Amino acid sequence: MIPLRPLGFGDVLGGAFTVFRRNARVLLLWSVLLSGVLGLLSTLVSTFGQQALQSRMMTAFDGSGGGDTIVAGSVTLWILLTIGLPFLAYLGRGFLVAPVAADTGQRVLGRRATFRGLWALLAGRRWPVVAWMFVQIGAGLVVGIIVAVVFVGFFAALGAGDAGAGWFVLAVFVMVLGFGVVLTWLGIRFAFTVPTIALEGRPVFAAAAQSWRLTRGAFWRTFGILLLVQVMFGVAASIATAPLTIGAVLVGGVFDPLGQTDASSGIGAGALVLIVIGSLLAIAVQCVTDVLSAAVVTFLTIDRRIRTEALDQRIASHLDTGQPADPFAPSAPVARSPWPQQPWAGQQQPWQQQQWPGQPPQAWPGQQQAQQPRPGQQQPWPQLPPQQGQHRPPDGTA
Repeated sequence: MIPLRPLGFGDVLGGAFTVFRRNARVLLLWSVLLSGVLGLLSTLVSTFGQQALQSRMMTAFDGSGGGDTIVAGSVTLWILLTIGLPFLAYLGRGFLVAPVAADTGQRVLGRRATFRGLWALLAGRRWPVVAWMFVQIGAGLVVGIIVAVVFVGFFAALGAGDAGAGWFVLAVFVMVLGFGVVLTWLGIRFAFTVPTIALEGRPVFAAAAQSWRLTRGAFWRTFGILLLVQVMFGVAASIATAPLTIGAVLVGGVFDPLGQTDASSGIGAGALVLIVIGSLLAIAVQCVTDVLSAAVVTFLTIDRRIRTEALDQRIASHLDTGQPADPFAPSAPVARSPWPQQPWAGQQQPWQQQQWPGQPPQAWPGQQQAQQPRPGQQQPWPQLPPQQGQHRPPDGTA
């Protein structure tokens, strides 16, 4: 599946596609159940919820009374649609990393796991993954409260000082940028938590500490690979779903923007069909990319353990002798020398000389150039020793 050495970007990406290709049916079933169903429900609820939100807002501003209550309910509905549903889909994709990591570990050992086999491999490790999801929710709430308090305090200070609108815009930009940097940094440092739980069976906080240790000194490499992979998969998903998405927007926005035209019920049904088809296509592409992304994170985890814990040696020993029984079990860090840089195939080092058996050693390149005749200089004939029984005439003629 992978070479038993530190992995490069090509090894990580190629291994992810190999894992998906060799067990696509089982992995797609996991992805559909965890990511696809939640994604479809999120899309449908968001679509109908947006229409209900538009109707409520129109009712709030038509002067019929109760506008404050309607606005408060509309804001609550908007928060649920824009934050709650995507967050549930995110949790489903986060849990998907566990079965993909378990299947990847079995593939590295030359085994193939079924759907029930992966469920059995995750015995005792499923609840720690769920607990890590709740830890993320709690951490997100704490960070959100801190950011809200900072926003309110900073804006109150700017308002008390009669600052202009430019300072408000600058403050919002700096705070949003800082908030994004903090979230990205924490996300990368704890990116290996779920694969660690699935492969090593560590508890929640021990797995988080292991992820923190594995990413020490490899933050930018991990960040760059994950960012590049997400951009690649995002572009592929956008290309696959762009035609039907544009068609649904045109049909729904041009002919029936608010869904209140009685004569266009057929067009509204057609727009709904396009939305469902486009959502199914987007979900199909998303299921594939979720599996590949989870496999990439798992291979990055294995790569860091190879570099810091000599995991490659334990895997090789397991494949040869069967010991240790579980090479992915927790182990202490190992101080190992840097991996030697192997030359490319056919590449010759400048100090190496290719020599055939029985051939005298070749001179250095500078010596070879010094022995060659200059342009215009006549090369002397080689002086051959006289053979036995052969005499040369004294005058030099043949």
